[in-house]
Amino acid sequence: MYIRKTTTRKIKDKTYASYRLVESMRLPNGKVKQQTLLNLGTNYSINESEWTLLSDRTSNILCGGQLLLPLRGNLEQEAQRLSNLIIKKHGSEIYSGEVKNPVYKSVDIHSIQTSDIKSVGAEALAYETAKQLKLPEILIEAGFNQKEKECAIASIIGRLLNPGSEVSTCEYLRKKSALDEVMSTDFSSMHKNRLYDISDQLLKQKEAIEVALYQQEKDLFKFDEIVTLYDLTNTYFEGQSKSNDNSAHGRSKEKRSDCVLVTLALVLDGSGFPKKSHIFKGNIGEASTLEKMVSMANKEAIIIMDAGIATEENIKWLTDNEYKYLVVSRKRNQSLPSDISGVIVKEDKENKVTSYLVKSDDSVESELYCHSEAMEAKGNMMQDKFKERFTNDLQKLSDGLTKKSCTKKHDKVYEKLGRLKEKYSKVSRLYDIKLTADEDKKNIIKIEWEYCQERQSKKTGIYCIRTNQTQLDNTRIWQTYRMLNDIESAFRTLKTDLGLRPIYHQKTDRVSGHIFISLLAYHILHTIRYQLKANNIHDSWGTIISKLENHYRATTLLQRENDKAICIRKSVHANPEQLAIYQACNINSVPLKTVISEY
Repeated sequence: MYIRKTTTRKIKDKTYASYRLVESMRLPNGKVKQQTLLNLGTNYSINESEWTLLSDRTSNILCGGQLLLPLRGNLEQEAQRLSNLIIKKHGSEIYSGEVKNPVYKSVDIHSIQTSDIKSVGAEALAYETAKQLKLPEILIEAGFNQKEKECAIASIIGRLLNPGSEVSTCEYLRKKSALDEVMSTDFSSMHKNRLYDISDQLLKQKEAIEVALYQQEKDLFKFDEIVTLYDLTNTYFEGQSKSNDNSAHGRSKEKRSDCVLVTLALVLDGSGFPKKSHIFKGNIGEASTLEKMVSMANKEAIIIMDAGIATEENIKWLTDNEYKYLVVSRKRNQSLPSDISGVIVKEDKENKVTSYLVKSDDSVESELYCHSEAMEAKGNMMQDKFKERFTNDLQKLSDGLTKKSCTKKHDKVYEKLGRLKEKYSKVSRLYDIKLTADEDKKNIIKIEWEYCQERQSKKTGIYCIRTNQTQLDNTRIWQTYRMLNDIESAFRTLKTDLGLRPIYHQKTDRVSGHIFISLLAYHILHTIRYQLKANNIHDSWGTIISKLENHYRATTLLQRENDKAICIRKSVHANPEQLAIYQACNINSVPLKTVISEY
């Protein structure tokens, strides 16, 4: 076995060459034949002076030999990589259980070695699901060549199974995952720059890919477009992100207003599949985005939105353009109608929701007032906590009046009290506060406060839903509104499971590409969970990954007599939990064939 430099072609005065790992073998007629084991590419990084050492060590590994003298770190790594590639490429493939006649060979049981252990279960599930969505074909139609398609799918599945930076994704693809075997390719020399480039290319084809994916999801699951969910979220950057046109300071939904933000707008179908997405500046007003995002929506579908988008101007636009809508009302100080009997739309151990339907005089719009006992209990708990904190801070201010070096001056005490009222604005109005000054009005000598129960007149846990679908009853309106949970769940999944936050990129296209890759990963994730739920498996994505994480593929090497060896590369058997997941998603529970090589 040796490495050879081979001239591939000449163009004018320039010569092109590739490097190949070659093995010499003697044929039965006595002639010697040279067989190319691996093509090492056109830019091989190992110095020519070390080629003999590297090829000898690769041959030694394949025969189960032990290393007597340590090799330079990257040389040993490369020898291991080459030997693993040879086993995968040149072994004879069989399916487990398919060999009819047993095959017996004598081996040294003390020589058993296990190596190249990589996860295969989640990878097979993700790739087979991507094939169900026809993602490889969609990418080809979008102009990706074979190598670009493989890299794009690797980037998306890497984000799905091991979210992180491009560097960590490369590390995962090279050393931890058998995704390249699942895809019949090789990621052992994957470089982060390939992932950066493919991110840019995916972003350029964003609209075409989104449309094609959603259409395939409709065809696959046969669902109708009866609901359109629309909402926005934002996420934050690490760093100043001065090179990103969409970065801006704004109100962070993750309580990170200290960082610059970017806003993601997302339109979902009622089944939870993404239809359309767009990146806005971090300080965009939610209400101003509606027309751009839903102007092409199916007018037979009901558009469901949260209160942040449901302004009177947007309601008028929806009405003028003949859209159906169901939105959370922006009305303040809501109270339950006293002249209408309530209808219970939900009652279980956790919560009871009572609804009151009010129709307008012109029958153009209905309003459903809902009272949630769980929401009321949570609101009361939060209010009690704020009241306790407010009175504790008042007590500290009062105690300081008699202590040295504490705030006593008339103006300073009033200023500090004003800040406390601003900080606890939701509960400070419930208290009467009286300040007593000394004779010359320079210092405050006494602070008194009293809780006024009569000011606690508003009942908590109330919200109102507006819709122009006046034919719907209480239960239908409430159940349709609850679909907003799907888009909130999508945002949580994107941020927690798919590495959407925080964003480390600084350039506009790289930030947008990062978000789009997370969205593409969400298409695969939601397709998997949609099929699992249909089979009564309601696990979170984190639970699914934890169940599949110990489904490995490994190489076992056994030495034979005369310095020969047998290498077997095989996937372990699925346990009952893994088997249930594979069956629900209609994929093979034994990822990849068993590969046997003899040396």
